[in-house]
Amino acid sequence: MKRSMAMILTGTTILVMTVTATVTGCQSDTSKEKEETLYGEVSKIDGNEITIALGEEPKKPEEGEAPQDENVPPAKPEADGGTGQEDESEETMPEGEIPEGSEPQGGMNPGITLTGEEKTITVDEDTEYQKTGGNMGGSQGEAQESKDRQEDQEASLDDLEEGDIVTVVLKGDQASSIAIQTMGKGMDESSEGTIALSGVYTVDGEEKTSKEEDFESNSEDENAVLVTGKGTLTMTGATLSKTGDTSSADESNFYAVNAIFAVADHSTATLGDATLESEADGSNAVFATGEASKITADNLTIHTKGDSSRGLDATYGGTIEATNVDITTEGAHCAPIATDRGEGTIVLEGGTLSAAGEGSPCIYSTGDITAKTVTGTAMGSQAAVVEGKNSITLRDCDLTGAGENGVMLYQSTSGDAAEGTARFSAADSRIATTSDGPMFYITNTDAEAVLENTTLEYGSGILVKASGNNTNHWGEEGANGGNFTLNATKQELEGDITCDEISTVALSLADGSSYKGTIDGSHTGKEVSILLDEDSVWEVTGDSYVAAITDADESLDNLKSNGHTIYYDASNSANEWLDGKTVELNDGGHLKPI
Repeated sequence: MKRSMAMILTGTTILVMTVTATVTGCQSDTSKEKEETLYGEVSKIDGNEITIALGEEPKKPEEGEAPQDENVPPAKPEADGGTGQEDESEETMPEGEIPEGSEPQGGMNPGITLTGEEKTITVDEDTEYQKTGGNMGGSQGEAQESKDRQEDQEASLDDLEEGDIVTVVLKGDQASSIAIQTMGKGMDESSEGTIALSGVYTVDGEEKTSKEEDFESNSEDENAVLVTGKGTLTMTGATLSKTGDTSSADESNFYAVNAIFAVADHSTATLGDATLESEADGSNAVFATGEASKITADNLTIHTKGDSSRGLDATYGGTIEATNVDITTEGAHCAPIATDRGEGTIVLEGGTLSAAGEGSPCIYSTGDITAKTVTGTAMGSQAAVVEGKNSITLRDCDLTGAGENGVMLYQSTSGDAAEGTARFSAADSRIATTSDGPMFYITNTDAEAVLENTTLEYGSGILVKASGNNTNHWGEEGANGGNFTLNATKQELEGDITCDEISTVALSLADGSSYKGTIDGSHTGKEVSILLDEDSVWEVTGDSYVAAITDADESLDNLKSNGHTIYYDASNSANEWLDGKTVELNDGGHLKPI
């Protein structure tokens, strides 16, 4: 179901709940203290001291006022098969795997923005905590259904994390109450859909074993196998099949409705030596949803033909640990490995991934996904996509994509991923794209990539592109750029680094890494920097502009200029070691203040 957001914080859709305290009757001296309400993001937790990055109080639309962009139809996001590229004047639409029902929405109200100030508060045993999930319904009916599912929950200090959006009521510097916005974290209420789960073979609160049994579901919204109610199932040697489409894309994407093999409600399952096949839309193959729901799988063959039918999928804190899994998907929005709303964890060691449909990268993460010794091909999308404060880790993997970029790190406005740093890590791997787009594309998020001894294959000549993308209504125009840190260890890199005026890139080369390319050759970037240790080399292929350059080799022999000039910002304190001088480099080039 399409979801409308109530507030926006620094360009990201975030619901902020206002907590009010009522003062009545006779009160103690403490209760007479002046109350103050803070809005913002948790930046540090140190025992009973919480530091809040402050935000402005959200403004509500006047009664009868239409929300901003209400009548603007949502653009098709990169994850739905766009291009992910924009020229200098007009962005076109990126491409990735945003599930059906989760596309960016119009109807956003202007929200609070961070002020740049911080305040440290103190909590004690009397501080009250609440979690709230946010009304993200599309139609009025859907909104009410969402609201009914997402009543506020009692919480504790243990539920508070750095990066959480909070509303704090203070008395002095003492917090009397804290409301925690849990978008992307999966409360119990929000992890349950409106369609009741049902299965041809159901384990509900029991412990069962199944050997060499086959199960087939031909009905709408029905699982072939369902484990629920804190049940436990060990199943081996099964053939599981599914026809009958989902009646709701959201219910199947988020809550395991219509999945082939589903585990929910604090249940666990072991699945081995099994074949899973589906011809239905909205039929994910192996699906774990909800906190403490876990699937352990080994030696699976998965083949899905419908749209929104992924291979391994985890939501709302569910976990899948799998080995030796071969996954083939044919439909659109069918990443073989995926996490969705509420975050989830997937670890896969050994196997093959093949995705034929558009918007179906090999791996799509709104949670934490680790793949080891996995080979994958995506014929209509990226090799890998990370949305929001989530991660993908690759070890000894070989992934090839055909989307408009190789790896995309971004923040949409779908509500499926919490705001934060998108992280991508690859070691001893190969990542390739057959498109003519950049290897890494970063937009509307902070992002970090760590590469070690990994081969990158692409034909565009652009290693990194960090820029805003306004076509998709991702963030606030003018403040929705990408902020990217690329750390290379024992790594060869080649290609240009490009950056627009609202984006930043920081490149770090260590342990004998090398980079061949031009940095911000058009001099458009907000801030681009490079750091080299004494064993690493930058071979310059064109005049470059850096806000800061740090080089452990004082001789600068590791800067191979090829006759080009590296311009640096003499006013930047990181460049004080250059003393504003022009330095002649080997091969006839110069390091020169702008």
